[in-house]
This record gives sequence, C-alpha cells and structure tokens, in this order.
Amino acid sequence: MKVHNINGTSDNKCKCGTWKAHWENYNERRAGWPTYCSEKTCSKHPTVGAHVQKEVGDDKKWYVIPLCDEHNGPRFHGASIEISDDTSFASANQNETCGK
Repeated sequence: MKVHNINGTSDNKCKCGTWKAHWENYNERRAGWPTYCSEKTCSKHPTVGAHVQKEVGDDKKWYVIPLCDEHNGPRFHGASIEISDDTSFASANQNETCGK
C-alpha cells in the first residue's frame, strides 16, 4: 500500500504527549511499537508517529504510522511512500481517539 507523507504537521499536538504515544495507544491492531520502520524496504528503527494519508480510495482521513527519522524527514515530506502490508494505522482524528 502507498501512503502520502503529510507535510507541515509537526506542530499538531495531542493529549497523548507525542504522536508515537498516540499510535501506541490507538493503533488498529493494538500492536506494540515495531522493530522496523513502516516503509517497505527500510530496516531502520522507527522513531516517530508520522502523519499520512492512504493513496488508494476515497479515504482522505489522516493516520499515524511508525516511521524512522529518514522517512519522516524533509526529503519525504509530501512524498509517496510504499509501506509494509502489516503496518497498523491509528486515526489522527482526536475526536475519535484521545480527544473523546
């Protein structure tokens, strides 16, 4: 699956403290923090919960997924990223999660 790394979201805050903590609290599979970055071919450790949108379908919602610093860095802001099939998404919509 491909996702679009959303540019300009670093100032967004949530009640979880960090977007990594948000993902850990609300990811759809209730998975633990993964060993590897969600980018399909990356073997680096993920360090952040990054904001993305799925590129397939009409779903324009924002999600949080684990990415390493490189794949969440300036070079990939606004870019399309191929992610692993086992990536678990967390809704970035606080009305559905920590803002209830």
